[in-house]
Amino acid sequence: MVDNNIPDYMRGFDLNEDFGFTPVTNKPADASPSIDPKVIETNNVELSKIKSDVSSIKSMMNEIMEIVNEKETITKELASEDTIQRFKDIEKVILPFLYNLSKSDEPYIHWPNRGPIIKAQIDKILKLTRK
Repeated sequence: MVDNNIPDYMRGFDLNEDFGFTPVTNKPADASPSIDPKVIETNNVELSKIKSDVSSIKSMMNEIMEIVNEKETITKELASEDTIQRFKDIEKVILPFLYNLSKSDEPYIHWPNRGPIIKAQIDKILKLTRK
């Protein structure tokens, strides 16, 4: 059965991968309940890990940008079967991710623990592009 609600470019991709975000109608409420100090300590450890993950992602993105900036022009036609397959493999990583981000009209996205999920996507892309 063909799902006519998805764009043609997404046909054949795994659309069931869970990237950890959920579209929501409203911005999550900022509740101010009483907090146990132990919870704060745990949150600080988690926040520290997230900051570390974000720092790693920024570092990887800087590396990618440096590589892109080094390549001024591509003059060789990329037509080898290996290159074509690698681009298809890259599409399989990137397009479902972006499609899942864009398929809801909700104004907010609830995306806890996104650091490790995004890092895993970056690792997949780098594995395909740095052979």
